Amino acid sequence: MFDPLILDPAPTDLWLAFQAEPRALTGHGGIVAHWQRSRALGASPDGPRPEDALERGAALRDRTESLDALIARGRGVLERIAAVAHEHDYSLLLADADGVVLKAMGGGGFAAAARQVRLIEGAHWGEQTRGTNAIGTALAEQRPVFVRGSAHYARSYHELVCYAAPVRGPDGSIVGVLDATSVFDRDDRSMGFGVVAAALALEEVLRAHSFGRAGAQVVRALSRTLEHVATPAVLVVPPGRIARCNGAARELLGPHGVRAGLRQVLGLSFAELAAMAGRDGLCCTVGPRRAPMRLHVDPIESEGALIAALVLLEPVQRVSSSPAPPPVRAVAAGGAFDALFAADAATRAALVFARKVAPSELPIMLLAETGSGKELVAQGIHRASGRGDRPFVAVNCGSIQPTLLESELFGYGPGAFTGAERRGHDGYLAAAGAGTLFLDEVAEMPLAMQAALLRVLETRSYRRVGETELRPAHCRIVCATCRDLPALVAAGQFRRDLYFRLRGATVTLPPLRRRSDIAALARHLLERVAETRGIVPTPQLDV
Repeated sequence: MFDPLILDPAPTDLWLAFQAEPRALTGHGGIVAHWQRSRALGASPDGPRPEDALERGAALRDRTESLDALIARGRGVLERIAAVAHEHDYSLLLADADGVVLKAMGGGGFAAAARQVRLIEGAHWGEQTRGTNAIGTALAEQRPVFVRGSAHYARSYHELVCYAAPVRGPDGSIVGVLDATSVFDRDDRSMGFGVVAAALALEEVLRAHSFGRAGAQVVRALSRTLEHVATPAVLVVPPGRIARCNGAARELLGPHGVRAGLRQVLGLSFAELAAMAGRDGLCCTVGPRRAPMRLHVDPIESEGALIAALVLLEPVQRVSSSPAPPPVRAVAAGGAFDALFAADAATRAALVFARKVAPSELPIMLLAETGSGKELVAQGIHRASGRGDRPFVAVNCGSIQPTLLESELFGYGPGAFTGAERRGHDGYLAAAGAGTLFLDEVAEMPLAMQAALLRVLETRSYRRVGETELRPAHCRIVCATCRDLPALVAAGQFRRDLYFRLRGATVTLPPLRRRSDIAALARHLLERVAETRGIVPTPQLDV
């Protein structure tokens, strides 16, 4: 969250080669992938015309109102960082969540040049307008970004260096971006880290204001903390940072745990933690000694928004004699994941993330050992997406002979090979239609077939074997593997470009042997078997 993405200058011949053959290049520290995204968004490699991508008048005033509170409450922070920027010949910019610059400050000796490249109020600096740049890429990546020299997508900005960091509101959503830009000769990463620190300071200003307005709720939460003075307590703020700990919590977590994020400490996201409010009792192991603890969560809200959560960690003396946690459905919305049982925190976190990305159009990669329920998760993703009423087609790439995989996936035309059906045959892509195609064991796919699949993902079209006619591919791809794909990529056994295409979002399921809910899972499965056979479970049955 705080470590910046640093995009270093690229060789001029690499940039020229990309403009000539954008799909032929991969790697190079990831910069090509950023350029490819810029190109896909429609950004021009020469940058927009001076009169384009500029808002004025009422439209700009309306946008500025969205950041009035941030500008007013963070005036002191902005003035201090602006003074430093001015002294070092940097322009300091504050943009909104769309990448439109709403306030320009500082500049020093760079001020005139800044106006020429449209580092001014009202200018759009999203990736779709100007390609890879610190403001737009920080919004796309949702993290601090340093873009140096020719790492910029547009040639017009190859002589610039820019550092940007998103500013999040009390609820964890991005409300703006703080950026410092100058000529490349003034490159100084300390300025970049100053921007990151200033963005964090602005977040603290907004959070402090929200805490002040939370009033009675904060008092009640703190009162409860005093009632449990011997109990470890942590205050967590979006998107998952531990903001405060009491002494007992510091002793429990140790110095590393106090600095870690919520997921590293408890295995939960902030959204999952918030969902536990009023449902005390989840048990987990915490700290270097893996001490068993039971969680109690108090939400802290302000003006209808959840701005923090107070978490009390109650020691569990005898975990082995504690009753098994009740069955937890990973996602209730629409029943999309009803077939999946999860009382294990890591499994539940993976399923909640799967539910979040399901409605998107991103390709999804499931990483899990055999027997972990990859296909059930893929079905849940399909049902939770906008394609849930369309076909779900599962293909095990490891169970089909390599020589037959292409015809099975794409289908074939009449007379394509000996024994082919006279009218040809549609493959799995056609069967999936506008639904979901689930490619299990995708790491077993031969290299030639990987190239064919990559083309489908790039062009959204394919040809049946033995035909020249292009057919549209409307389905969404979800893939799964139990193999170490990065290692296969490094060994040349799996295409790097295909790997990054398939890895739009990654859902990692823990192996069964590492789940903490095995007893509860066994009980759940016994109950299902009993239900299908009309058997009434014995209340004293202990698993």
